[in-house]
Amino acid sequence: MSETKRKNWPDEKKLAEIRERLSSNEIMGSTVLDASAPLVDRIKANICSKIIQYQLETQITQKDLAVKLHVDEPEMSRIIHYKLERYSIDRLLGYLEILYPNLKFEVIAA
Repeated sequence: MSETKRKNWPDEKKLAEIRERLSSNEIMGSTVLDASAPLVDRIKANICSKIIQYQLETQITQKDLAVKLHVDEPEMSRIIHYKLERYSIDRLLGYLEILYPNLKFEVIAA
């Protein structure tokens, strides 16, 4: 098929609709930090990843994890999708401590 006859799928209108929907608050996607993110956000993301690791290793549902951490499901969803802006390091460490009662924490200067 020649380049002029090839159809783009989805078309530009559909792509615009998809982009608009994905950028709305209706869709919950995971936040991705870049390497230049502030240290506080990188620490929070690391703590969230440990919570997700616990969920995967224990094969616990998001709902059951929320119950265990004494939060509602939307709150649990925000945590596992790295929506960090509403959480302090203290708060996230408190959740992590519930999952890992013998938690040890180490700070390494690199």
